[in-house]
Amino acid sequence: MSSTDTQVDDANISSTTAEADDADTTMIYQMPIAPFRFLDLPGEIREHIYRDVLPFTLHKNILDTGHSHDSYTFASNIFLVNKQVYYEARKVFQRDNVFVRIETPWPEAQQHVSVEGNVPLLCTGEQADRFKGFHMAVVIDAPQFIVSNDDEFAGRRFVVRLEDLEKFCKMWYYSDLSHPGLNGHLRLTLKLKNPHALDFEDNPIPKATQTKLLEPFGRVKGLYDVRVQGEHFPSLAKAMKDAMEVPYASPEECLNNCTKLKDAGNAALQKNDYQSALDLYIRAFAAMHIICVGHHRSIWGDAYFEKQLVGGPYDGQYGHVVRLILRVRLVANVILAYLKLEDFHEAHFWGMRSIDLMRDANGGDDEEPMTGFAASAEVGKIYYRTGLACRKLGDRLEARKLLFAASK
Repeated sequence: MSSTDTQVDDANISSTTAEADDADTTMIYQMPIAPFRFLDLPGEIREHIYRDVLPFTLHKNILDTGHSHDSYTFASNIFLVNKQVYYEARKVFQRDNVFVRIETPWPEAQQHVSVEGNVPLLCTGEQADRFKGFHMAVVIDAPQFIVSNDDEFAGRRFVVRLEDLEKFCKMWYYSDLSHPGLNGHLRLTLKLKNPHALDFEDNPIPKATQTKLLEPFGRVKGLYDVRVQGEHFPSLAKAMKDAMEVPYASPEECLNNCTKLKDAGNAALQKNDYQSALDLYIRAFAAMHIICVGHHRSIWGDAYFEKQLVGGPYDGQYGHVVRLILRVRLVANVILAYLKLEDFHEAHFWGMRSIDLMRDANGGDDEEPMTGFAASAEVGKIYYRTGLACRKLGDRLEARKLLFAASK
C-alpha cells in the first residue's frame, strides 16, 4: 500500500470516528431524563430521608448588647410537596419531637427567657396560642394578685422544645436567687397530654418522656402551689416535688466550691494544662452563679450573697465582698491562661471587660486603678496582663496606659 493510500484510509477513519462521536453526542443530548420518583422508594428509606431533613438547626445570634440569642430553623417546605409526603413527614416529625407550651400573664417573660436565659423560642404570640401539638402546658400565675383566665394568657404564650426545658428551669432558678421571695407568690400548674392520641384512645405520654418533662422543675423551689394535671405517673410527680423541697446550696457552700475549683484551676495552670485551667475557672464562676458562655456573662444572685457568712473558710466575712474578690481573682487567672495559650484577643477581651467596669466605677479615670478596691493586688494583675495582651496585639498606646496603671 502506498503512502497516499495510507493517508486516505487514516482520513476516512478519522472522519468516520468524528461522525460516530457526533452521533453519540446527539443521542446523549436527545435522551429524555426521567424524573426521580421519590414515592417509588421503599417506605423505610423515605422515613430515613424525612429524619435527615426535618431536624431543627440551631443558630446562635449575637445581639448588639453582646448577649447570645439562639433560634431554630427546620425544613418546613417538605410539608408542601403533596398530601402523602405531608402525612408521612408529619408522622416522623411528631414522633421525634416533644414540645412544651409555657403560659404566663407577664408580657416581659418572653424577653427574659429568650435573652437572659438564652432559651430558643419556637413560636410566640398568636402562633403559640394556635399551636396544639404540645405534650405539656406550663402555666405560671400569681393567684393571690392576678385572677387568671384564658384571655390573660392570650398572646403571652411561647413554645419550646423539650431539649430546652432544662434551660428554662435553670433560668427560673437563677431568677429566684436574684429576687428572693418571688417564688412564694407563684403557682405552677403542669398539664400533661398526648397531643397525637385520639379522644377515645388510652394512649398516655410514655414514662420516659414524662420523666424528662417533670424532672427539670425539681430545681424550682419555694413556690406558693404546685399542681400536676392530666394522665401521669404519680411517682414522677412526687419525685419532682421532693426535689423542690431540697434547699438551694447556701452562699457559704457556693463560695467554698468556687474557691476549690479556682485552686484546682491554678494547679492545672502550674502544670501547663492551660485549657483545663480555663474550664475549671469557668466552673468556678458558675459555682457562685456567674455564667460565662463565650463572650456573654450573666451575673445572677447578687441579693443571695448579701449576708454575713457563717462557718467555713470565710466565716464572719460579708458574702458579697468575698464573691467580688473571687471574681476579680478568677478574671486575672483567666487572662493569664489565655496569655499562656497565646490567645491574645481573648486575654484582651476578658481584661478590658473588667477594666471598663472599674473605670466606670472610678469616674472614667484611665490611668488610676482602684487602689482602694477589694483584691487590689489582683486588680493590678488584670491591668498588667491586659497591657501585655495589648502589646502583643500592637496597641502600644493602650499597653503603656495599662502597664503604667498596674505599677501604682
